[in-house]
Amino acid sequence: MSPREPSAVPPRQEGAAGTDPAYSDWAFNWVSTRPVIRGRSYMVACGHYLACVAGLRMYSLGGNAFDAGAAMVFAQSVLEYQSYGFGGEVPILTHAAADGRVAAVSGNTRAPGAATIEWFREHGLTQIPGDGFLPAGPCAVPDALITVLDRYGRLTLEQVLGPALELAANGFPMYEGMRRAIAQHEARLREWPSSAALFLPGGRIPELGDTWKNPNLARTFERLIEAERGARSRGRHAALRAARDYFYRGPIAREIVAYQRETQVRDATGTVSAGLLSEDDFASFETSIEAPARVRFRGYDVYKCGPWSQGPVFLQQLTLLDGFDLAAMGHNTVDYVHTVTEAAKLAFADRERYYGDPEFVTVPMRGLLSAEYAASRRGLIDPRRASLELRPGDPHPFEGAAAPAETAAVEARGWE
Repeated sequence: MSPREPSAVPPRQEGAAGTDPAYSDWAFNWVSTRPVIRGRSYMVACGHYLACVAGLRMYSLGGNAFDAGAAMVFAQSVLEYQSYGFGGEVPILTHAAADGRVAAVSGNTRAPGAATIEWFREHGLTQIPGDGFLPAGPCAVPDALITVLDRYGRLTLEQVLGPALELAANGFPMYEGMRRAIAQHEARLREWPSSAALFLPGGRIPELGDTWKNPNLARTFERLIEAERGARSRGRHAALRAARDYFYRGPIAREIVAYQRETQVRDATGTVSAGLLSEDDFASFETSIEAPARVRFRGYDVYKCGPWSQGPVFLQQLTLLDGFDLAAMGHNTVDYVHTVTEAAKLAFADRERYYGDPEFVTVPMRGLLSAEYAASRRGLIDPRRASLELRPGDPHPFEGAAAPAETAAVEARGWE
C-alpha cells in the first residue's frame, strides 16, 4: 500500500481535535470521520451494523422497506439490550410511497388492568417505580412489528425474523456500548438470577469480542415461526395472525404472566413485589394504526407519533423556533444553543402538563401545535437569561385553530 499523500488531507482548524486514535497516521477532516452513504435503490440505517445487514438481506429476498425496517428492529432487540428489548415498546412512523400517506403505529404498551390508582394507594406507593414488575405492561414489540408486516410488508415472519434468530442463537461479538451498560448495572443484574445468567455468563462481565448469545430469546423466535408455518396454508394474513396470537393468547403470554405473578423482585423504590399482569391484559392488547401529529416547518411536513409518546414535543419546538432566524445566529453558537434549549424547555413543560393517552385523557393537540399558540409563547424566551422554571402554557384558547389540511384529510379518511 502506498503511503497517503499529506496534500490529500483537508486542513484542520486551529484548536480542532487531533487525529482519530484508530488512524494515527491520518488527519481527518474536522467536520466528520463518517463516510457519506449514497444510493439509488434503497437504504437502511439503525443503531448497530449487524442490524443494518439484517435489513439489507430483506431486499435480496424480495422484501420492501417495511420488511427491512421490521427485520432491523427484531435484530436490534437482540443486539441493543442496553437501549431496547423485545419485551418493550416501539413507536413507528411509516410512509407508503404508493399513496404518500404517513401513519403512526402505536407500538406502546398499556398498564395492566389491575394497576389502578387505588391499588397503588392501598399499597402505600406514591409513584410508579422505574423498574421491576409493577410498571410492566404487555410486550408491544411483537404486535407492532407483525402489524407493520401484515399491513405493508411482503415477506413471511420467518424470513424477517431470520437474522434476529441467527444472532440470538449463534451469538455476536460483545461490543463497547453493551459491555459498558452491563458493567454499570452489574449489581442490579445480579439480583435477578435469570438476568445474571444471561448478561454475566460464568459470573463475570463479558470481554470485548466475546461471543454473546441469547438462547431463550432464540427459542421464542422459533416458536413464533413455528406458529406461522402451521397456519401458512390459510394465507399470509392468517399466518402472521397465528404467530401474533401464539404470543398474546397462547403459551408465551401464559408463561410471562405466571413468572411475574410467582416471582417477587425489588424495584427502584425499594419495594419488593410481584407483577400485576394478567392473561386478559395480553389477550386484549392490540396495536392501532392512526394519523400522526404533523406540523409544517419552513417548507417541510414533519410528522411524529401522538401524545401517548413524547413525539409532539419536537413539533412544538419547531413551531416555537419558526419565529427565530437560526441561520443568522450561526450553527451551534451560544445564541443558537440557548434559543433551541429554551424552546425545548417550553415544549417539555407542556408535555408534563398535557400529554397522555388520548383514550383516557383529552390532549389539546390542535392548540399545542398551532402557530398562534407558539407565537404567544415565544416571548417567554429571554435571549440573555436561561429559565429555571417549569412553565406550561394554556393551549385551550387556540384549540379552534384550523388543523393542517393534510392532517384533517387523513383523519377524515381514517385507517382501515
